[in-house]
Amino acid sequence: MFGKSPREPQKPTMSDLKDIELSPPPAINLKSPQDTLLQTENVVVEQNELVSTVEKISRIVSPYFVAVVGLSLYENNFLIGTVLILVGILSLLKVSTKDVGDFLEWLKNFLGLGK
Repeated sequence: MFGKSPREPQKPTMSDLKDIELSPPPAINLKSPQDTLLQTENVVVEQNELVSTVEKISRIVSPYFVAVVGLSLYENNFLIGTVLILVGILSLLKVSTKDVGDFLEWLKNFLGLGK
């Protein structure tokens, strides 16, 4: 309104595109293929160490996170909150699904509902 009108962008013509020369990236002088193999092995080993460290931290933190989320949901949704709290506590105690199945089987037999 108060300024200059916007200019139309200029489209490149075919002759401009033909003038551009594509060249490969400059070659890196490597001492030997064995050097690159050792460097890639070091990178892979460092990445594996990082992954294992993150997995260890995740194994420690995730049960607490599940329990805290369950506690925060407990007021709004009793069922989901209770389930998450129980899952968090059982994972902190390192109780497996096989242990839970064995307990339920024992409970059925104890109550006389089993075979």
